[in-house]
Amino acid sequence: MKKTKNKRSLRKVKKAEKKLQKALKHESKRLSKTPQETAYDRGKLTWNAPAFVKVRKGWVWYAIFIGVFAAGGVSAYLLDSWSFALALVVFAVTYLVADRPHPKNVRVVLSDLGIKVGKKVYQYNRIKAFWIVYNPPFHQALNLKVYNELLEEVEIQLGKQDPTEVYEFLAQKLPELEGRGPGFVDNLSKLLRL
Repeated sequence: MKKTKNKRSLRKVKKAEKKLQKALKHESKRLSKTPQETAYDRGKLTWNAPAFVKVRKGWVWYAIFIGVFAAGGVSAYLLDSWSFALALVVFAVTYLVADRPHPKNVRVVLSDLGIKVGKKVYQYNRIKAFWIVYNPPFHQALNLKVYNELLEEVEIQLGKQDPTEVYEFLAQKLPELEGRGPGFVDNLSKLLRL
């Protein structure tokens, strides 16, 4: 009898937490659309950084890219797999079109209420944990693990901001995931310059 009461109360707590996180996400979206200055704009630490890291690719990289996809297309043709050949062409064209834009600089603000990146707001109670990956010139990022998001991990570039100041400020507000570094996919994408 006691176990069932505990299970019910645990379910109620989880359900209430989900509702809270959903409400916080809704509030975050509303704040992101607000044109006037909010409390999230008045921060303790502020810096400008690119939204993502754009890796330069030379003509050799593009030649290898085209060669690999041409070989895949020829093998698909020889194996009479027109759907695979079409998928390769669509992927190659999509990648080349999406690879064009240069990253915009965004303003990052760490305030007492949360973190604002560009227009996106992350309240501290929506963030599970943080960690900083600082290995210049390859990785210089603040990473957040966020509740109730499509992409659970958010990477914020540090730019020229001192990582110790960021760490000291966030350590007072959030738990740190120690020992986390760039993952296998991050290292592979840097190696392949994707």
